[in-house]
Amino acid sequence: MKSKWFITLILALTTIHCSNNELLKPAANLVNFAHLEHLTQTIHLNGQPCDIIHIYSEYPDYQWVDADEEGIACVDDVARAAVVYLRYFELTGIDSVLPKAQRLLNFVLHLQAGDGEFYNFIDSTLQINKTYRTSEKSFNFWAARGYWALGLGYRIFKNKDEAYAAQLKQAFLKCTMPIQNCLKFYHQYEVINGRKYPLWLVNQYGSDATAELLLGIDEFLKAEANNLLKGSIPSEKAVLAEYAKQLAEGIIAMQLEDGNFYPGAFLSWPNIWHAWGNAQTQALAALGKTLNDHQLIQAAKREADLYFARLLKDGWLQEWQLGQEAQARRFPQIAYGVRCLALGLLRLYEATGDTNCARQAVQAASWLWGNNAAKTPMYDPQTGRCFDGIVDSTKVNLNSGAESTIEGLYTMIEIAKVSFFK
Repeated sequence: MKSKWFITLILALTTIHCSNNELLKPAANLVNFAHLEHLTQTIHLNGQPCDIIHIYSEYPDYQWVDADEEGIACVDDVARAAVVYLRYFELTGIDSVLPKAQRLLNFVLHLQAGDGEFYNFIDSTLQINKTYRTSEKSFNFWAARGYWALGLGYRIFKNKDEAYAAQLKQAFLKCTMPIQNCLKFYHQYEVINGRKYPLWLVNQYGSDATAELLLGIDEFLKAEANNLLKGSIPSEKAVLAEYAKQLAEGIIAMQLEDGNFYPGAFLSWPNIWHAWGNAQTQALAALGKTLNDHQLIQAAKREADLYFARLLKDGWLQEWQLGQEAQARRFPQIAYGVRCLALGLLRLYEATGDTNCARQAVQAASWLWGNNAAKTPMYDPQTGRCFDGIVDSTKVNLNSGAESTIEGLYTMIEIAKVSFFK
């Protein structure tokens, strides 16, 4: 039997021609930050108030659980939480979340190195973990997410706090240094198992991490309304737009051609596709709209038409390898993978006006409220928890850590604004 909140959500999502704020009035009741706030702790670093998000939270008491070798909090989660609060403010106008977003952004700023790379974790003594492999200074997934938060933070605070926005802008522009290091290999490829892979993405071939970096560049480009030339020196926006196009070109080179088992899918890494981090369509559709670049939108739509539609029809997948698609893994299924697919479709709807993409976005997001292999609601609006995943068709992981909570809330907030026909 469908719960009341499920019915409320469907009514909200099927409202015709409502503005975003009108549409979010009933849906706002479904976005519950209680568990995210439970995972949050305010600390001080270099005299600045910062919010951290504790990594794990386990059933049944849902107390904080930290990672022994890594630390107590990381840019990976904190940056994503900042994006959630910033988008919630933008879509609802509820500005009480902005101080939280600012404290989260302060943590992101603290973990940025002078060369534009990022550390990821702090330990229980509030020192930066500079040695463990998931935290060492690098231009990796956590850096990409850091720049996503900084880009969106700059765009939002530009009209709220000019001095803080200037600080975020200065930090964001440090991305040009590691991006230039990537683009030294522009148009260079490596052949692996008979297929050419671009060498100028994040971590050489990481189209998944590169997609999240592009989401940050897109936010910065939207914030910089004027694309002017100062003498003979290109504006920051023009330079970053060119970098973004070159990075997007590398992502498109990772898209499978017709004749493959899953045509249209963007490989995450050489020979591998995985659901988590599969934000290439989300990034290309958003950037294509901002730059008015039809090629980027078409590449995103190709994945949606040929691959996403197949996943929604035949069932979710977690991971597969080229040449071994018949052994594709269906589980575990996590909210991070659902967000990438649902919001990829939503960004396509915004870029193209195709209402079928909006309907598919809602269908994908309905995984959160029980339209899944386990037939179990994965998001609880009464507590704000999003369970950590579906282990198989009969078992749900009832833990509710930072990543799942944040990705579930992000999906709910974005999907709640959709206006389309019944």
